[in-house]
Amino acid sequence: MNPSLSSVMRRSPRPDRRDPDKRASGHSTGSFRVDESDGDEMENSGGSSPSIGLSHPNIQRCSSLTTPSMVDKMRRKLKFFFMDPCDKWRARKRVPWKLLLQLLKVVLVTIQLTMFGYSRSSHVTFVEKNTLAFKHLFLDKWDPTHETMPYPPPIGIYAVYEIPDFYDRLNYALIKFNETFFTAIGSYNLKRMPNGTRTPMKLCRSYYTTGELNPGNCSYVFDSKIVKDCTDLHPVPVHNATTNDVDYKFDVREYLRSVNKSIKFDRMVKVELKFSIRAIHLNNLESDEPDCFQFDITILFDNSEHNGQVPISLTAVEHFLDCHGTVKRADSDVSERIWLQIFDGTVIVISVFSCLLCVRSLLRARKLKTATATFYKHHFGKDLSIHDRLEFLNLWYVLIVVNDCLTVTGSIFKIQLENKNYTNYNICGVMLGTGNLLVWFGVLRYLGFFKKYNILILTMKRACPDVLRFLVCALMFYSGFTFCGWVVLGPYHIKFRHISTASECLFSLVNGDDMFVTFSVIGDNYDPYIWYYSRVYLYSFISLFIYLVLSLFIAVIMDTYDTIKYHYEHGFPKSELQKFIDECTDAADSPLYLSDEQTDRTKWNMLSQCCFNCCKRRDPDRPNEYTSLIS
Repeated sequence: MNPSLSSVMRRSPRPDRRDPDKRASGHSTGSFRVDESDGDEMENSGGSSPSIGLSHPNIQRCSSLTTPSMVDKMRRKLKFFFMDPCDKWRARKRVPWKLLLQLLKVVLVTIQLTMFGYSRSSHVTFVEKNTLAFKHLFLDKWDPTHETMPYPPPIGIYAVYEIPDFYDRLNYALIKFNETFFTAIGSYNLKRMPNGTRTPMKLCRSYYTTGELNPGNCSYVFDSKIVKDCTDLHPVPVHNATTNDVDYKFDVREYLRSVNKSIKFDRMVKVELKFSIRAIHLNNLESDEPDCFQFDITILFDNSEHNGQVPISLTAVEHFLDCHGTVKRADSDVSERIWLQIFDGTVIVISVFSCLLCVRSLLRARKLKTATATFYKHHFGKDLSIHDRLEFLNLWYVLIVVNDCLTVTGSIFKIQLENKNYTNYNICGVMLGTGNLLVWFGVLRYLGFFKKYNILILTMKRACPDVLRFLVCALMFYSGFTFCGWVVLGPYHIKFRHISTASECLFSLVNGDDMFVTFSVIGDNYDPYIWYYSRVYLYSFISLFIYLVLSLFIAVIMDTYDTIKYHYEHGFPKSELQKFIDECTDAADSPLYLSDEQTDRTKWNMLSQCCFNCCKRRDPDRPNEYTSLIS
């Protein structure tokens, strides 16, 4: 007989007039089951009763491990678990600590992130401005137009095309390196070796072991192995005929010749000039200590393409150094630093408490899920469904635990940065920024307690699976257009030179950005087939994604929104667990919720007292009821 059919019915047992506490103990009272398959006999768990009649079905009394009071108590427990903080306050007068902590944490974490943002912005600006200063100092004929954004390019790439220019740029950088301390406006100095002499500039060559090109007869001989060697650059002695003395000048070509080295451009892959410069960052002296940096600078002459153009680039990688010195401050400035660290410590403490409260709620939810599954097994004779089990997992609490861990870790890194014991701003920024992002996401949970906000939140939640499936389908079109544009238009269009830039260009077109420029980059001076193909390609992509894909994307979300609104007006479909909970008619202000909590506390206190008495060492001189009378 299938218990899911309507032929199987349950009804409550006869009222038990015993004491309610005895009824709530574990003794079985039994339950009745009506069986229509056999027609004339009624049986109970203790035996059979006389026949009622052939027209009546069999009624059997089967044993049960739950009582009506246990069922009601379980309903109240589940109903209380799924209440919002306001109803929990009315039910058991519990202060919504998690809600208060989240609201307080949003304010404090945002203030902390703002202060860190200003500090990090000052650090990044210092590094960027120094990098620009190095380009003006060490790169000959550097123009400020090279400092603008790469698109649209205002000027050609900074490169050399002739061998004399190549050596002139090397010599210029070498000369300026040795004059930096005297000519630069910035407070720069060179790195010193242990003996006090400054560290010389290094020239590193990367080249093929053997190689020779002969374009005249279209022949070549090459060994693909790349060798790298570095040489310290020193001044070259030159005889001065006028004074009959020996002078020194900086000439890279002459110096390489003096050490039996040279640069063969057919074999050259790249040439690098490497040196280090030290600087001090005078940040906000009212509250911060100065930072000492060492910039490891590399000037790269890249000939890996062997296309007649050698692009030149300068990169500077900063490293923190230990600083020694004192800054005289007023007492208020010193106290400001202390208050900043106290503030960071407060954020850590609040985040830890928030994390512990959410972990405790997750553990309690798991415990209640286990108890509910056991109750279902005993009372209904079936397992709790997977969907109902997932109702006990609150992903909002998981989100809060994650952002608390990120906030605590980022705050610790921030304190270390302020004390100059840690130097990586990027990791600290990622931790604090992501933690703050998730903190604000967590506030959505409490907005969901209001009906008008809950409609939007439920729409996002319900639409998420459909949106993901839709995006997977749209990704197939998008990937095809991306690879096609990169291969076909890449050689002729600056926006399609790389796969990443091609994808970024197409995504911008979907949002209606820079359409005319994208069309106009490929003009009439290109191959006509490429020109016509680019038009068909761009028109097809824009029409497909703007008029079709985006419209369907919005339609998927609007369909979910209409469904949610319909359910708000006519009721949401309910699972078996929700139907079971809805049978509880006790309002949130019912004293039964508080009575259940006091009962649970009494049981816990009795268990704790029992364990305490068992584990406590007894004094033989002070007997009690547990002391044996015969020793």
